[in-house]
Amino acid sequence: MNNPLSALRRIWTHDKTVDAIKITAALVGVVAASVWLGDEHWMISLILGVIASALAETEDRVIGRVQALAMTLVCFAVVTFSVQALFPYPWVFVVGLTVSTFGFVMLGAAGERYGTIAVASLVLAVYTMLSVDHQTAIGATRDAGPLATILPFWRQSILLLAGAAWYGLISILAAALFSTRAARQSLSRVFNALSQYLALKAELLEPVGGRDENAQRLALAEQNARLVRQLNRAREVLIRWVQGNRPTASGARHLKWYFLAQDVHERASSAHYPYKTLSSAFARSDILFRASRLMRLQAQACTRLADKIMAGTRFDYGQTGVVALDELAAALAHIQAHPEQSNAPLSETLADLCRNITTIERLLANAGNPDALEANADTSLRDSNPRTLREMWRRIRLDLTPASGRFRHGLRLSLALATGYGLLHLFDLTQGYWVLLTTVFVCQPTYSGTWRRLGERVGGTVVGLVAAGLFITLFPNPTAQLALAVVAGVAFFILRSDRYPAATACITILVLVCFNQIGSGYALIWPRLADTVLGAIIAGAAVAIILPDWQSRRLHLVMARAIETSGIYLGVILDQYRSAKHDDLPYRIARRDAHNADADLSGALSAMLGEPGRHRLSPEFAFRFLCASHTLLGYISALGAHRERVETWHYAPLIDTAVSDVQRRLDAITRSLTRRERIGDAAAIAPDLGAQLESVPADAVPAERRVVRQLSLISQLTPELATLADAFAGNEAEAQKAL
Repeated sequence: MNNPLSALRRIWTHDKTVDAIKITAALVGVVAASVWLGDEHWMISLILGVIASALAETEDRVIGRVQALAMTLVCFAVVTFSVQALFPYPWVFVVGLTVSTFGFVMLGAAGERYGTIAVASLVLAVYTMLSVDHQTAIGATRDAGPLATILPFWRQSILLLAGAAWYGLISILAAALFSTRAARQSLSRVFNALSQYLALKAELLEPVGGRDENAQRLALAEQNARLVRQLNRAREVLIRWVQGNRPTASGARHLKWYFLAQDVHERASSAHYPYKTLSSAFARSDILFRASRLMRLQAQACTRLADKIMAGTRFDYGQTGVVALDELAAALAHIQAHPEQSNAPLSETLADLCRNITTIERLLANAGNPDALEANADTSLRDSNPRTLREMWRRIRLDLTPASGRFRHGLRLSLALATGYGLLHLFDLTQGYWVLLTTVFVCQPTYSGTWRRLGERVGGTVVGLVAAGLFITLFPNPTAQLALAVVAGVAFFILRSDRYPAATACITILVLVCFNQIGSGYALIWPRLADTVLGAIIAGAAVAIILPDWQSRRLHLVMARAIETSGIYLGVILDQYRSAKHDDLPYRIARRDAHNADADLSGALSAMLGEPGRHRLSPEFAFRFLCASHTLLGYISALGAHRERVETWHYAPLIDTAVSDVQRRLDAITRSLTRRERIGDAAAIAPDLGAQLESVPADAVPAERRVVRQLSLISQLTPELATLADAFAGNEAEAQKAL
């Protein structure tokens, strides 16, 4: 009996369950209404309206969903009535299509919600074209159903809006019934991503010879990018749920979990020394194995915590971590008691590492009772959404330049849709508006994203057409086909974010089965395939020809941003060693900006690898820079993780000189990358600062020595960063020799 209940509980806590319920209710309602009224012609437009509305949905509270639905329906109404009014006038229509497409893409600069609604509006515009074109075709041969006599002209637009409103009402009801689910879901994803990051960090800690440390560091940097994206997503959701002068009790708990995840992330991303050196120094001790084991247990705890947050049940950390922590403490005590048997100069570094892992353990152990977690004095979150029309316009205006990626994408997509519209009229393509729909979905802001989506879209369409054709042949019963349409629609929304080819196959099945209800399913197979291929080719050509946004042309700016934000983060941290530890909003902004820049660098490198070879920079140098930049961020994060006020600085002049020198080097590397100018002799950027810092005697304050050690590590890393910066200034051959 427990197993079925556990299975049901797992299904219910899955992050796609409520979405599946909403889309199932919407599709079943549409199908049932169409069957009950005896008019299948309603069904296609209503279903397309449901899909467009679901694509426009954002995670929000009830009041936010009501506002978003009102905005969505207004945009949808303007779009669908405009399309239907201009449909008979191709020359006017293509101008309107081009201008509105560009405008909708630029609207995304105002914020995520507006961007989502804008994309859905473009999709609805094409759905209107499909509905009107299909209605015109069947109207020429036979009656289009009872609705044609009631709404002779605007019926397709009204049906599309009715479908959108129907799904919107279901979405609002779901938001009222499951008011905290979106917040819990976003936090659950954060802790799952954090679990994977901790597991990778545990692998890096293992003192195992013969491994590819660069590959491990690269994997760690890429997972850090995924974790940062989840943290950003959670912040956007929490802003809508818990911001205000008096957050609810559940909202306060969600905030504490979010700040807990940020704190653990800062500590997990910390680097106290090159791990290869630590592995060599303590190869005959089991302490690094014990540290690695404890981090694995912490990774498992994060996974369990993610599940409990999603389920809304209490998290019990258990005793396994306590035992592992005691063993780690005993191993460290043994090393400290016998300095002659180990590498004494690294014992303080090892102690800091163990202290960091111990703090993570304490934080996770208290996660089951968020009310007992230390409350931040400043619980505000940075809200990047515009508050006024003036702010929205200012953001859009800033992107109205060919240097903006959004501007380029808007221009490409609008011209691609105009080209597709011209081709379908030139060749009189049957069901030719699928060309435009494919172009909307395939054309992405980057070349690599577009060509990846191109293959997924075409492949998924082929699979969907074959599957739908077989099902229609084997199961001609209309009830069975309608059931398949509902299942396919639900599967599309479950799979679209993670498995796009399968999602494309599902939506193809849905469309083909729906059209088959009015007798045109088989006739759609070959036109749908040909139109999909043509639309994909247009999108691929547009992204390669129209103001191509090759990542190699902007990579140096992304690299410069990563170094610049790390330097700012370092400065904010060091200020708190002189004042006091404060996890206030300015500190969290500096930390998040540094990690966002690191994530952007990882994403830009991945995108560059999908571009043609002649447009790529050296992948070896690019990934070496990513690893070095992520290591720099790790050294700085270690200072942030151990923040504490130093009452009396015994070696302030030396440390001030070191800080100024490190900041000067980081600024020089940033300028070199921004301007693509050589720094000069990379070795000249790094005098023997490390030796000077390591001369600080052991009687200094521990926090002061920690600052010294981390600054020394940063200074030793800057020559590699400088050399790699020179490589991207056009001196790869010389840089190769230096490296």
